[in-house]
Parts: sequence; structure tokens; C-alpha cells
Amino acid sequence: GLFLFSLIWGVGGTIADDGRKLFDQFFRNIVGGTDPDHPKPKSIKITKSNMIPERATIYDFCFEKKGSGNWIEWMDTLDRSTLTIPKDAKINELIIQTTDTARQQFFLNTYLMHEQPMLFVGPTGTGKSALTNGYLLSLPKETYIPNCINFSARTSANQTQDIVMSKLDRRRKGVYGPPMGKKSVTFVDDLNMPAKEKYGAQPPIELLRQWLDHGHWYDKKDTTKVFLTDVLLVSAMGPPGGGRNDITSRFTRHLNVVSINEFDDSTMTRIFTSITDWHFASFEGSFVRNGKLLVAATMAV
Repeated sequence: GLFLFSLIWGVGGTIADDGRKLFDQFFRNIVGGTDPDHPKPKSIKITKSNMIPERATIYDFCFEKKGSGNWIEWMDTLDRSTLTIPKDAKINELIIQTTDTARQQFFLNTYLMHEQPMLFVGPTGTGKSALTNGYLLSLPKETYIPNCINFSARTSANQTQDIVMSKLDRRRKGVYGPPMGKKSVTFVDDLNMPAKEKYGAQPPIELLRQWLDHGHWYDKKDTTKVFLTDVLLVSAMGPPGGGRNDITSRFTRHLNVVSINEFDDSTMTRIFTSITDWHFASFEGSFVRNGKLLVAATMAV
């Protein structure tokens, strides 16, 4: 189960919407042994009971290790208390939990705990930044120090180095890191925004790549090596196009890339119905139904 789960997100995690449906069929054929060109090896013990349930795509389930392991829906990975909206919530700060948000939190959690750099790719409005910022701020303060950087077309490598270093202390000669026992989490938003220079490289990204490749930068005054320790990287970006650039694969090879899709109709309905239900909670009963109708009508328009 863990192997299948890793395979889905390691190989198929970068695929966007339509490709996911195709990969779902392809994957089930191969794993189920129904592909005549690639019969199932005798040693494989995948049966109906431990295969991913058929009622949705392979992307809709998470493998839980408890006991002998089983496939659960993403929403079941969330803490139930986060699913109800408090009475005094501010509408512009609400995050309605959906399958996508549950998935994002799961990967943030998994990759941060194991100190693996990661990258979320998805269109604007899917909550990449809001969720990641919220998650980083909810981490225990005594262990993690979040550092959020927004890249723009004018961001330079020098600025990037200054911002990251501003949150670090000198531990000993040439070694910098957060205070002992803590980890600094650098969240780079809009990773692919920096403008390309004459030769097609993006200097801030080359700087981050050098850190992931070699673990050090160079001091801007005397060019001695500066080693970074206990600094983790999380990043997010929109698909290339419209001022956003393609980024070099020499950098992305270090990152676990997870793509986040545009919300489908059922997710949209869930998000806005949750908000109307919350809004009409203090009204008399007949109003709640109108909330659902309101959302359905808006979606139709």
C-alpha cells in the first residue's frame, strides 16, 4: 500500500486535471494485471481488499499505516475540529476544508517532518499560499521559525540571500542557522516570477539551487563560504505563462512537486455551501435550504 501510494504521488503527482483521469485508468490496468502486455508478476499480493477502492480515482485516497494499513479518503486525515466554522470567524480569513486542502496539509506535514524540499504548482485561487502560510504559522513556535518570501519580477539574488540570512544566527565561523534546536522554514511564494537575465537564468532561483546542491552560499563581502544548517524549503508557483517563467529542471530535481488543480464543481459547491450554512445558522430553518439553492444558481450562471 505504501509503495502504491508513493508511486501515485511520486510519478503521478505532477499531472494536472485531465491527465489524472488517464493516469488513473492506466495505473489500475497495470496494477490489476489486466494489461495483456504487462501481466501481473506471481509474487505480487495485490487483491481487491488491499487495492485502492474503485469508487473514485486513485488520487482521492490516502494510505493510512495504522494496523495492517488501509485506504482512507483525504478528508479523514483531518482533525475533525477544523471542519466546523467558529461563530465569530471573519469571512475573509476562512479556509473551508476540502479534499485538496487536506491533501496539501498532508504533504506539507510529511515533507517538513522528513526535511524534504517541496513545490506546489497550481493556478491562482486554489489556496496554495493561504494554506501554506496558515500551516507554517500553526507549527510549534519552539521548533519552527517560518520565513515567507514573495518573489516578484524584480527580485534579485542579493535580496533573496539577505531575506533568508536575516532570520539566521551565526553558529560558528562560516556556519549559519536558526537558534539551536530550531528549524527555519523558508516559504518561497511565486517561485517562477523573477525575470530571466541575458542568458535565460533566473538569479534568485540559481541561488536557491546552489543551496540545495551544495548546502552553502558565499559571503557578499569577503566571498568566504557560508554554510546553512537546519533551513528547510517550501515553495509554490502558478503554471508558466503571463509573466511567469519556466524554471530550470536543475532546480526542480531537488523538489517533490505536487500539482493542485482548479476546483471542480463539487468542491466549489462544498466551499460556498459551508459558508452560506454558517451565515444562515442563526436564521430560521427555512433559510438554510435557500443557501444551497443560492450556491447552485450562482454555479449555473
